[in-house]
Amino acid sequence: MKIAHISDIHLTSFFKKNNLEKTKQLLKYALRHKFDHMIISGDLTNNADQEDFETLRELFRNLGLLHSDRLSLVIGNHDIFGGPQTAEDVFTFPEKCKSVDYDKKINEFGDYYSEVFENCVYRAKGSYFPYAKILDDNLITGLNSIARYSKIKNPFASNGEITLEDFNRLTDILNKYGNKCSRRILIFHHHFHKMKFEKNNTYKSFWDNIEKQTMKLRKKKRLFQLFKMYNVDLVSHGHIHESKEYYRKGIRFLNGGGSLIGPVKDELVVNFVNIKHSGINVEIHKILSDSSVLVEDKIGENSLELLAVNEN
Repeated sequence: MKIAHISDIHLTSFFKKNNLEKTKQLLKYALRHKFDHMIISGDLTNNADQEDFETLRELFRNLGLLHSDRLSLVIGNHDIFGGPQTAEDVFTFPEKCKSVDYDKKINEFGDYYSEVFENCVYRAKGSYFPYAKILDDNLITGLNSIARYSKIKNPFASNGEITLEDFNRLTDILNKYGNKCSRRILIFHHHFHKMKFEKNNTYKSFWDNIEKQTMKLRKKKRLFQLFKMYNVDLVSHGHIHESKEYYRKGIRFLNGGGSLIGPVKDELVVNFVNIKHSGINVEIHKILSDSSVLVEDKIGENSLELLAVNEN
């Protein structure tokens, strides 16, 4: 089975008008590489606007992706609370987050893409998350990792948390279906690696520390224990805008957050996860948004790099 993994599209029809064209290009590139299933790990939109949800829905439908067997989604913090767009917005954004109906926004997200939540072996009663699918003998489970707004614990609505109720639901999923499948893949929006910052730049370190405290997933310890207990093979996520594979506490993670908004300008990234009987192989493909140059990086053991000109 071959999975394409992207994240953090941040589609907005107002502030980032070229994101739609970049998204189309990235999806069409992935389709040319003939994946079996696609995972998008949150922040599909930048401001949780209905127009942007509808635009993506039509794009998925037109590309033949609006189906449970073809696409799995999880919600991101921007899909619920949006985000500040200007410097002035930073001061008013917490008050805006306070007024958001958290449960309503989650249901709205799920309703727009309801087709991809069908045919699940598990779905939480009265909610879209968590859910679980079995595809080609692989268990794929999506969770909502977005914490509710809190003036103290989540002032910018970007921190994450798996509630105890959802943690217990995830335990039930892994207990019931984990041993019946050859591979176990989990999808979160929030990241699991430690954020490292420059120490010699006082101004940058100040803002880095703020970001570190406002973009973290709380209560990870019990999740790591659960991952080990049920031999989770891969955890896919986004949130931090980079695309990389990494390991923590013996667990394999794949970040797709740099798909459209990464550290390199105009670079688009898709992760390909090749699942075979012998194991899981990850390839990170990078293209420039003008399609003039294609760079594909296969990471892990036996690294290789290809360069092709004028990819169409």
